Amino acid sequence: MVDGGKMIIERIQIEEGFLNGFDVWPRPGLNVVIGARGTGKTTLIELIRFCLGVDGYTPETTKRSREHALSVLGSGQITLTLLDDGRRITVSRSANDAAPRASGPFLAPIVLSQTEIETVGLQSGGRLRLLDSFIGDQRAALSMETEAIASIRSLTAEANTIRSDIEQLDQQLAEMPSILAQIDQVAPQERQLAALSADTSAKTAHLNELSSTIAVKGVAAEAIQRFGNEVARWRSSLGSSGEMYYEAWPANAGGDPLGELRKRVGNAHEHVRYALQELSVVESATAALASQVAVEKMGWEDQARNLRREIEALQTGAGEIVRRGQLLRERKAHLESLMAVKLSRIASIQAVIARRNQALDALEAMRSARFEARREAATRLNHVLGPRIRIGVMRGGQAEAFASALTEALRGSGLRYNDLVSALAPRISPRELLDAVDNDDFDLIATRGSMTIDRAAKVVVALKDADLGSIATVPVDDYVTFSLMDGPDYKDIAELSTGQRCTVILPLVLRHMERLLIVDQPEDHIDNAFITDTLIKSILVRPANGQLLFSTHNANIPVLGSADFVIQLGSDGRRGFPIAYGALADAPVVHAITSVMEGGAAAFRQRANFYRSQGLA
Repeated sequence: MVDGGKMIIERIQIEEGFLNGFDVWPRPGLNVVIGARGTGKTTLIELIRFCLGVDGYTPETTKRSREHALSVLGSGQITLTLLDDGRRITVSRSANDAAPRASGPFLAPIVLSQTEIETVGLQSGGRLRLLDSFIGDQRAALSMETEAIASIRSLTAEANTIRSDIEQLDQQLAEMPSILAQIDQVAPQERQLAALSADTSAKTAHLNELSSTIAVKGVAAEAIQRFGNEVARWRSSLGSSGEMYYEAWPANAGGDPLGELRKRVGNAHEHVRYALQELSVVESATAALASQVAVEKMGWEDQARNLRREIEALQTGAGEIVRRGQLLRERKAHLESLMAVKLSRIASIQAVIARRNQALDALEAMRSARFEARREAATRLNHVLGPRIRIGVMRGGQAEAFASALTEALRGSGLRYNDLVSALAPRISPRELLDAVDNDDFDLIATRGSMTIDRAAKVVVALKDADLGSIATVPVDDYVTFSLMDGPDYKDIAELSTGQRCTVILPLVLRHMERLLIVDQPEDHIDNAFITDTLIKSILVRPANGQLLFSTHNANIPVLGSADFVIQLGSDGRRGFPIAYGALADAPVVHAITSVMEGGAAAFRQRANFYRSQGLA
């Protein structure tokens, strides 16, 4: 796991695009980007976000941020050098890269655009993600959760296949009572024939022995056929995957570092080819064995036909009676073999469901642990930010994704699924639904969905054809609330003004004492009193080895926040570029702050004189 606590951006390089030639070395602590409007402050933030692959807090902001980055990067590339506990990691990305290209793993920073500060609290997913940023690096846990989900989906598909096999076997086994009844009907006629003469009795007894042999051979032939089908299916699935393609190492790139790995891939190909050859041999041998058993069965059947003719010669109609009895007993033996197959399939599905239940238990435990971590994080934040700001977490309060999956599954079923899903989704968990469909538990569906048993049965039938593995693993996320004390009462963030929402989000984000934090223009919609009383205090208590990167128009942030590094951006209309950068006390930086942020030195002196004349300085 990567420790992102001390990770900082050591260097920012941009090639081509609006900020072509940008090459700056930020420092630990507070880094502030200043400049007039249109000089590229937001562009720099969005390019850093793009390079590191940091999604927005909502799908809309993710899309907007990516489009902004691509529009100003053009055919160029941004490269960041990260420093993480002595490890130097290079991350690059161009418009053609689907994801960042990194020399090592890193923990993505917290990035907030100007728009997100204003709106992130209004989105349930945004609030959840903000809270999740306080529960540590979740990549290992998410990887384990992904594995559990894949296992559950695979096992559910396997269980459905076995269940379909059992249903088909049941359809055939339904014939057994009728076969037994017909055997009972023909038995007296067979006994009457056997009593006619010693010769008839002997031939009938011999025929019964042949019938038993023929039935056994028939059962064996069917078992061989099933085995051959499974071998063919497996060989086909292995063969359809094809071979891995890999390009040759460039001739001018030095020695091939993939040489040993390519050799191992080649060995794997050899193993797969050998397995396919073996399965092909087994398939051919199985077909030959099936032919051999079929020939043997035909020989016994010829003997049986001859005996039936001899019996018919002794007694008119006897051959038909004997033939009918033989066919009925052969069919009975076949059905008895299918019963054994069914019992085997039942054992298989029980084993698969047991394994799936273990995976479901593991998935539920992971999600419960995440909820506990969220609850603990909310408690810690409430202790620091309360009583003015309050954060709440409700287990499994977001059923939208589950409802959407149910809606898709029931689409085209003929049911009025919109009303049905809105009633059912909040009252049943995905796992309960899976069990109810598997076990035809119409009562549970009817009770939870407030519907009749008949309608519940139709729902179950419709869901049997759906991808239940996907539905059962849909996350029902926890629901997070942000509230602000307004007078004696708390107001939910949805009821707050834009400025009030910012006074909730900014203090929360700034509680990230260790993570690299990047914020675009945090001062919009908040007053200077909030900046000096809350924002600056939060900045000053952050550890010195952490890093903040702010873009801003407000001079209070770099000056009162004792910025460690300031970058002034300018623009000639075609591209943006650094005009000055350095420590807060450096002369070019002082000039930049007074001229760009304070309205010039004369305006600054005039305000200072005014404050002194009023006894405020």
